[in-house]
Order: sequence, then C-alpha cells, then structure tokens
Amino acid sequence: MRGLWRILGRILVGILAMIGALALLAVIGIAAFAWLLLPGRPGLPERMVLTLDLREGLEEVGGSDPLATLAIGWQPSLADVVLALDQAGADERVAGLLVRLDGQGPGFAQLQELRDAVQRFRAQGKPAVAHADAFGELGPGNGGYYLASAFERIDLQPVGTLGLTGLILEAPLARGLLDKLGVLPAGDRRGAYKTIYDTFVESKMTPAHRESLQSLVSSLDEQLRQGLGEGRGLEPQAVAELIDGGPYTAPEALSLGLVDRLSYWYDTAAEMRELAGADGPLIDLLDYASVLEPSAEAPVVALVHGIGQIQRGNSEQSALGGWVMGGDTVARALSDAIDDPDVLAILFRISSGGGSAVASDTIGHQVRRAIEQGKPVIVSMGDVAASGGYWIAMDASRIVAAPGTLTGSIGVVAGKPVLAQLWQEVGVAWGSAQRGANADMWTTTRDYSPRGRARLEAFLDWTYQSFIEGVARGRGLPQEDVLAAAEGRVWTGAQAKERGLVDDLGGFADAITVTRQEIGLEPGAPIELRRFPPPRTLWEQALDLAFLGLQARLLSVETWLERLSPGVLSTPPIAIR
Repeated sequence: MRGLWRILGRILVGILAMIGALALLAVIGIAAFAWLLLPGRPGLPERMVLTLDLREGLEEVGGSDPLATLAIGWQPSLADVVLALDQAGADERVAGLLVRLDGQGPGFAQLQELRDAVQRFRAQGKPAVAHADAFGELGPGNGGYYLASAFERIDLQPVGTLGLTGLILEAPLARGLLDKLGVLPAGDRRGAYKTIYDTFVESKMTPAHRESLQSLVSSLDEQLRQGLGEGRGLEPQAVAELIDGGPYTAPEALSLGLVDRLSYWYDTAAEMRELAGADGPLIDLLDYASVLEPSAEAPVVALVHGIGQIQRGNSEQSALGGWVMGGDTVARALSDAIDDPDVLAILFRISSGGGSAVASDTIGHQVRRAIEQGKPVIVSMGDVAASGGYWIAMDASRIVAAPGTLTGSIGVVAGKPVLAQLWQEVGVAWGSAQRGANADMWTTTRDYSPRGRARLEAFLDWTYQSFIEGVARGRGLPQEDVLAAAEGRVWTGAQAKERGLVDDLGGFADAITVTRQEIGLEPGAPIELRRFPPPRTLWEQALDLAFLGLQARLLSVETWLERLSPGVLSTPPIAIR
C-alpha cells in the first residue's frame, strides 16, 4: 500500500511540474509576442558587414524539432541563405560579406547554389571574403574550397591546411558480410545500373556499376575544375596539376596563389568591420534577414518541400536526423496549394534519393492535378532527386537542377533478406501454418517460391513500365529515349539536361526566375513565397516541447501501473504475415 501511495505522489508531482512548465512557456510566449510588437525593437544599422557560418551543412527545410531549436537555435535552410544574400546584394546598407568555411560543408549541388549567390552578391560591387581555419584538416577539403573560389578573397589560418585532393566516389558491397552473417539477399531489379541492388548481392564491382561511378565522378570533377579555374583565374591544365599535387600546407597554398592571405578569423573579422565604418557592426546574415520588412502585396507562389526518403503516410523527422518524406503529407500540401485561389504557381523543392513507388505516385498525381488546374509546377532539385525523387518531379511544368545534382535512377528494385541460415546458426527454429499459395512470399525465413518469384518479377515489370511511361509523358520524350536514359542509371544535372530529363540548370534562385516566366511576370518582379504546409510557430514548438514532457510522464505512469498489474495494459504481439 505504501508503494501505491508513493507512485500516486510521483504522478501528482509530475502533473504539477508539467503545469508549471506550461505556465512558464506561456510567460515566455507572451513576452516574445510583446517584444515583436514593441515599436523600438532593434533594427538594422545604417552600415554593416554581414557574416555567415557555413562550416556545417544546410538543411533544405529549417528544423522543426523544438528541443533542437531551444538548444542550438533556429537552423536556416538553403533557401533562407540564398534569398537573404540576394536581398543583401541590393541593400545599400550592406558593405560586404564575410563567411566562415570548412573542408566540406553542404552537398555539391548546394555548394553550386551558394557559389552562384555569392557571385550575384559580388556583381553588385560588394566585397565578399571567405575564411577557413582549414579546408579539411587531415582530410579532403575540395567542397569547401570549391565554394571559397567564388569569393573575392580567401583567407586561411597560418597553420591551416588545404585538402585539395580531387574527388572519389565509393560504394559499399556487403555480400561478403551478409554471407558471414548467414543472410541471403533475395530479390531483383529493373535496370542494370540500379546499383543499390549491387550493395547486397555483389562482392566486387560489376562493369555497369564501375561505368556509372566513373561517369558521375568525371562529370563532377569537370565542374569542380571549371569552377576553380574561373574563380582563381587558372587555366584547366594548371588546375589539374594543382589537384594532383595536393594537399597543401597554408604557406604552400599561399605561394601557389590558391589563397590570398594567411590570417586568423578574428583578424580578418576586424579588417572587414572597418568596411562598415567606425561603429559599423558585423551582423549575422540570418539576423539581418529576420528584421527585413516584407515586400508589398505580391503574387503568391506556393513553396512545397519534398525532402528525404519517401514513405507512405506522413512526413516525420528521422530518429537518425533529417527528414522522411510522407506521401500523404506532401500530397496534402500540394492539394492545399492547388485549392488556394491566391496561389498562381507551385515551386516544388526536392531533395530525395527515392523510396516507396506507391508514395511517389501519390505525390506525382497531385503534381499532374496542379497542372490540369492551370497552376504550373516548377521543380527545383537539391543535392539529389533520384529514383522516387525523380518520379515525383517527372510531370512538372519545368525541372531546374544544379549541374551537380544527382538525378535520374529510373529503375526499380525490390526484395527481402532471407535469414534461414542465420536463425539456424543461432539455434532458432521457426514453425508456421499457411493458407494461400503466396502467404509466405514476404517472410524472411525462406526464399521466394517459384510462384512467389513470378509475382515479384511481374510487380517489377509493371512498376518499371509505369515509370518509363510517366517520364515519357512528363518530359515529352519518346519511350526509346527514356529507356536509353533509364536502366536505373544516375546522372548529374548536367548529364540529365543533355538527355532531356531536366529543362534548366541552376539552383533555387533560378527556379524562382523560371516561376516568374511561367506566370508571366517581369524578371525580378516581387513574389510572395508561401510555404505549404505553413511553418510551425515558436509557440507551437513550445507546446510540442511541453507535450513531449507530458508524454514522457504518461509513459512513466503506464510503466508504474504495469508493475502493479502486469499484462492488463498490454498483451504480447502476434505477428501475422
């Protein structure tokens, strides 16, 4: 009895603590709201230099995890940074730009979008300086240096390094490991270049796999060398020799003209501050963007994101980080944009390596519906828009991809791991009772039966043909041309454009330009980008955080009650396959 009272006391304390937490969040919310309404809240100075830290990758969508937001602050998206740089370039109060870089940072396509944004900023006659303590300390620094080459000046810490070593693409081949574990990969694919299948069934690289990787790395390498040559004023042969000679110490990089000055961050920052005048501050680019006044009423373009592995159901943030794209969530966002009378067009930003064909078709149907309703859909591809990520793009009015985007992969793979040997080795036997000739088709305790294998092959044929027909329809290509570009092969954006799989090369800002064209606006005309679904407010995130705590309390209560009466609230699961 004493134990029961102790448990009830803990529950009461937990409830009171949660009430207190909610009250505190309410006070914080009211204070924040009042601050936003305050007429004298901080504004922008008359002269400033903007700073930006790009040592970490940029998300395609700003994070909505309330715990992460409170711990490390709001995380910007690529679009936030690109749009802010374009605003800053036209702002007379902005005297210059100072960016901290590292060896890697964002993905290759994002690097190209940022390079273009920096070059547009510089085209306004404003200095842009990049600083790094190292471009890859004892590691590759190609990506960070590729971005740095778009800046007017590159400063490197005196004991820093420049890991300019060239590109390498590697692919795991896990068949040997699976054999040791007693796991048999069973399945099939459509497309000889659908190399994700090789990961599980091969122990050495096939000719098709090698050809695909070599083609990709050659295209990316050409883009890297061209960018470095243009940025640093070097001939192609000189760039090739410099890459083959890397990595470099800071003094070597300076003597070879790869960097312009050896300097510590604080010294470079102090020098840049002088551009803003005696009292001019360094302002973070995102703080700058957050206090800009919104544009006057303008035509509305819906902005929809399709980010991460594609699954049926709702989108969510993965437990391992990043997003999972839910077919229902994205389709609903597109549908809402279609039904909104204010929306003239949809800008669909995609960064996904694929996933469920069914979920991809759910999304693709809404893309087609939008166009049927007279609302053009312009796709902007991020680092990757391949397989299912290409499926959801194929019917768009226009597709814009960065030269370094990885796209295509028009193919299908399906299968299962067969664990019979593994179970035998660990001493577990499985019994079963079956009704239906193919009831065991998806069990992992045995391989496909001949009848089950035939159904798998039919499924693969049907899905692959649907993909081919969809690309031909959406891109206006003969099926034989689609088949030549398909076979599961991944292309860079530059290669995909040559094959008619994408329409334009460029980034998010270029996709906005294309969107203006599609709805008959003049170049540079203001538009309102309206996110679908709308971003969660700070107050909603605070409530999420509170309910996370409440959920944890309720789970604790359930655990205590289970100890009092085992088996009442839960029963052992029975698997029906």
